[in-house]
Amino acid sequence: MSVLPFASRLPAFAPLHPLGRGPLGEWVSLVWPLESGPVEARPLVVKTFLLASGLAPETRRPLEEALTRAVPLRHPGIARLHGFQVDARDTLTVVSDYVPGCSLATARRRVMGRGARPSEAFVCHVGAEVAGALQAAHGARVVHGDVQSHRIRVGPRGEVTLTDFGLRPARPLLRRFTSPSRPDVVELPVREDAVGSPVEAREDVRALGRVLLGLVVGNAVVPEDAAGVDAALGGVSPALRDVLRGVLLDAPRETDSAAWLQSALRDCMERGMACHGQEAVVRELAALPGAGPLSPVDVYVGAASVMTASAPVRGRTLPS
Repeated sequence: MSVLPFASRLPAFAPLHPLGRGPLGEWVSLVWPLESGPVEARPLVVKTFLLASGLAPETRRPLEEALTRAVPLRHPGIARLHGFQVDARDTLTVVSDYVPGCSLATARRRVMGRGARPSEAFVCHVGAEVAGALQAAHGARVVHGDVQSHRIRVGPRGEVTLTDFGLRPARPLLRRFTSPSRPDVVELPVREDAVGSPVEAREDVRALGRVLLGLVVGNAVVPEDAAGVDAALGGVSPALRDVLRGVLLDAPRETDSAAWLQSALRDCMERGMACHGQEAVVRELAALPGAGPLSPVDVYVGAASVMTASAPVRGRTLPS
């Protein structure tokens, strides 16, 4: 068995339930850790990716390095990576935190299904929490590289968690079955800026801006051009419009960091709560994970929430 050098083994766990396919075609399962005490024990999520066979070490190295850098990350808004491993069958196994609630993509669909859109305070809260997680990661010279709504989870008490750090380099290495005679097609990674560079960090921030614009628009497809962005922001308050426009359209500046975005969104959120009331915003957040149609993954993750109801849950909510 070929095991990545930084981790000689994965954490021991017992299977609970398969969750189906993830966005990159990976198999996702819910498991129970066997090495934690009864107080801190919580479910974990195991993701299994099929890598193209026979990858040379130098081809696989960017993925190994990215996952290695992600393991030490510790932040309330980051789903912890507990370990990963590659076996002789070119199968990558990644074990990370189970995060209760639903994905932001599911939350958006639920709101749209009621003929509504998320409030600006909700948008600002989600954005500020994700920006805080990105700030912590960027401070450790770790970039996410794939900030999307299905990688952001909203918890039952308003917690917001960013998942899947370290998996960006896996995309070009995944197995693609094109024909029986040539089953594996590998797209070699392109040369990128140095890890943690301002260019990469700004792209994380811009990607978060696109997610937030999608919430404002109420659609997963967001405009890319200036005219489209301005049209989408037509009904948005001036403060939030200026923040999102600055992230998506203005020329990059040294101040365009996750810390700046977090501060700007919190300022907008405070104005929104002054208009609508904090209790209304908290109710909006709390209602999303438990109402409306569930994806197959969220159905089983919800069952795990019941199993862990007696365990302490992160108490982060909107600031009072």
